[in-house]
Amino acid sequence: MKRLIASVLAGTAVGVSAVAQSPPAAAEVARHAGHRSADVTFTKWVTSQPAGPSTLAGASMTGRVGGDVGRGAFVGAITRDDTTSKPGFWLAQALYGANGTKHSFVAYNFITENDTTKPVTATISGIVIGGWMTGARVRGQYTQRDPCPVPTPGNVFGRVCFQGTLHLRLAHDTPED
Repeated sequence: MKRLIASVLAGTAVGVSAVAQSPPAAAEVARHAGHRSADVTFTKWVTSQPAGPSTLAGASMTGRVGGDVGRGAFVGAITRDDTTSKPGFWLAQALYGANGTKHSFVAYNFITENDTTKPVTATISGIVIGGWMTGARVRGQYTQRDPCPVPTPGNVFGRVCFQGTLHLRLAHDTPED
């Protein structure tokens, strides 16, 4: 799984939207029997400078995960961002990788960060594109922490980090909620 996370994050997002729109195969859903949904906590921070002065696209992230994946590492990459189409908001697309002691996955996420609030908050929506719970829908949120309550080695923004949760939910035939 470490190799899957590294290869997905090292590559570009080409073809991700096609994967993200495909429903999980029956065998994949069956493999996750008993795991229709899961909750993951994370703390992340930026570890590489972005591609340009007015964008975070190309920046990488690291951090920690917990919850249903078990304690472990967070890795991520910002693939696209936009600070102009919706003033006061940062719109981004990013790959999030969770490598926990119990489970690992990679998700492709759309982030809407509200930079007009104190502290800064964001909503997350996406899909698991590889690993545990492939095909699951992702919903989540994070809050900016400055200073971060945990050490953030390699953080290019000093002590700023983002703490949040992700809720993963596999599709099913009958609505439950």
